[in-house]
Amino acid sequence: MAFIRKKRKGNTYYYELVESKRTGKSVEQKALEYFPTLADAEAYAKKHNLGMPSNEKEWIDRPLCKKLDERLNKLNSLRPLSPAVLERLREKFEIDMTYHSNAIEGNRLSLRETWLVLNKGITVRGKSVKEHLEATNHREAIDLLEKFADSKKEITEKDVLDLHALILDKIDPSNAGFYRHESVFIHGSKLQLPKWKEVPMLMKKVYAELNSKDKGIKAIYSAVSIHHDVARIHPFVDGNGRLARLLMNLRLMRAGFPPTILRKEERRAYYSALEKADGGDFRALAMIIGKDIRKALDLYIEAAE
Repeated sequence: MAFIRKKRKGNTYYYELVESKRTGKSVEQKALEYFPTLADAEAYAKKHNLGMPSNEKEWIDRPLCKKLDERLNKLNSLRPLSPAVLERLREKFEIDMTYHSNAIEGNRLSLRETWLVLNKGITVRGKSVKEHLEATNHREAIDLLEKFADSKKEITEKDVLDLHALILDKIDPSNAGFYRHESVFIHGSKLQLPKWKEVPMLMKKVYAELNSKDKGIKAIYSAVSIHHDVARIHPFVDGNGRLARLLMNLRLMRAGFPPTILRKEERRAYYSALEKADGGDFRALAMIIGKDIRKALDLYIEAAE
């Protein structure tokens, strides 16, 4: 008898085709084949009419889930935070998020230079006009994001298009706030992206998730899904990564979590996690985001106390 077994390795899962044989009173099991992703295992199972193990969401380790719940409850007990504390935290997030999100995409401004561009209006020698605009545009996008987060109204397609328009403002005006009308490719990836005509329909799932009312860990899973869906759909010619991270934060902030930063230092693991999610394994991506959410919660609690 053969079946597919789900196995954990570090922050991710893999799958094995296992043969089980009974010899006398004992049962021997032997792994016959290895599947690195859920999609590979499902394709094999479908072809050979085999069952798959339960695929319920177990994207974040239980100890981390427990810690996230505890820290969010702690932060909620300290709310409302004073206006002065909130303003300091808002400014830190604005600078750090702009720096790290742009740096992940290849922007060469340092953290200090990003602060100078945003707070002093200084032009940094040796850095392009585009790199300066990426910083100022991202800050404006964060300002709009915060308005959406504080609002009780439903997030619409227009809201997301307006957010994207700010990301590419003065950089690529013809594509700012408009879905792509051409085929695009991710350099270094074999992933085939959806056809441009499919984008508006596929994005409906993102808008539904943005307006989900789930709280706690379910809200984190929702934010992970939003992030991956935007990256996978690639709805725009450019700015998809920055938008994915902003929308992830919009979902988290509306569920009561503090804004969260995916850091430049995590870039390699982050891209690897996105590739795993393309194959149906969201654990690595969720663990990266979950750990960064905990850092954000700790920062807010420390500031409040």
